[in-house]
Amino acid sequence: MNIKKVTKKDGSTVYKTSVYLGVDSLTGKKVRTTSTAKTRKMCEIKANQAINKFQKNGSTVATEKVDFADFKALAVSWFDGYKLTVKVNSSRVAKSYLNHYILPALGAYQVDKISPVLLQGIVNQWAKNANTSPIINNRRKQGSCKDYKLLLNFVKRILNHGFQLGAINSNPAVQVVPPKLKQRTTKQIKYFDNDELKRFLVYLDTLDDTPANQMRGALYRFMLATGLRVGETFALSWSDVDFKGQSVSVTKTVLQDRSIQDSTKTRESTRTVTLDNDTLQMLNTWQRQQRQHVNVISLTDSPVFSLDNTVLCYEQERQKLIAMFKRAKVPYIGFHGFRHTHASLLMNANVNPKEIQHRLGHADYAITMNTYSHLSKDKEKDTAEKFGSILKAL
Repeated sequence: MNIKKVTKKDGSTVYKTSVYLGVDSLTGKKVRTTSTAKTRKMCEIKANQAINKFQKNGSTVATEKVDFADFKALAVSWFDGYKLTVKVNSSRVAKSYLNHYILPALGAYQVDKISPVLLQGIVNQWAKNANTSPIINNRRKQGSCKDYKLLLNFVKRILNHGFQLGAINSNPAVQVVPPKLKQRTTKQIKYFDNDELKRFLVYLDTLDDTPANQMRGALYRFMLATGLRVGETFALSWSDVDFKGQSVSVTKTVLQDRSIQDSTKTRESTRTVTLDNDTLQMLNTWQRQQRQHVNVISLTDSPVFSLDNTVLCYEQERQKLIAMFKRAKVPYIGFHGFRHTHASLLMNANVNPKEIQHRLGHADYAITMNTYSHLSKDKEKDTAEKFGSILKAL
């Protein structure tokens, strides 16, 4: 350490040295400081103190070190910022993962005591639970979710938050390798085949002419005709329907608490979906019927599918749908099954997959192809016949 004796203008002397602290962990730049004292010994002590402070602060001068009582306190600090940057559903999912998996496993640990070995053991257990848990109706029991890679990603983010605040000197989660998930089932897409769809539509025609049946008949036919997600459908108001332009604008969605989010699932989900003449006529008829039951001056801002000018409750409507399917003697496909049915019919009718992608609001073309590229048995036979014709024409 090069300590110099410096004479000041007033004739007094001090000892001064330039101290190299190291490379800042956040900026990547070299950091130097200056120590000054009345004695050489004190100057050396101050220089060493500066080095130690820099290292304890996470090798950075960009922030002051923040201490957390435990991992739970750090996670809460991270989540307070995270929830301001994502949509409500993403925030809800993250909070659920924190409460059910991450905090029970790590919450009580002191942040600086968390090691790669500890984290690897926790992730391995999550993977073991996912790989051995019974799968019933394509679902594992609670506490054994297959998304342990996402859980690890959240842990990395939380610990990186601690690293940036100087609570820890490095992120131990970056050294953790998640095990592979065993593929034990193939997810079955639930949708109506042609016979089932005909049976369901015939059943809708036999319903008593009550306001509730009128509304739900219009709702189910609309979802079959457009492929909209259930949240997108429940959020529609009449101002979103363009009868002259023969289309509907999808710009919002309904959340679980029945509040309306003024944005869709992804950027590509905000779209305009064209409507066929039969669907337009059906909506026109339902609008006239709705006017008789909703006590408002104008229906413009009213939900399209409602009897009391309020947004439908998903769980209540799901129970109604289960009963409808049972009485119609068709398999239960859920609301999302209408979307799958719509896409499958278009795919099997040789509609351009890029058009289907836009219609469904998929962010990626591959999602559309990987999900709906399956063919019906009749389509497979037709493909084989075409191949035979090609060979004969050689």
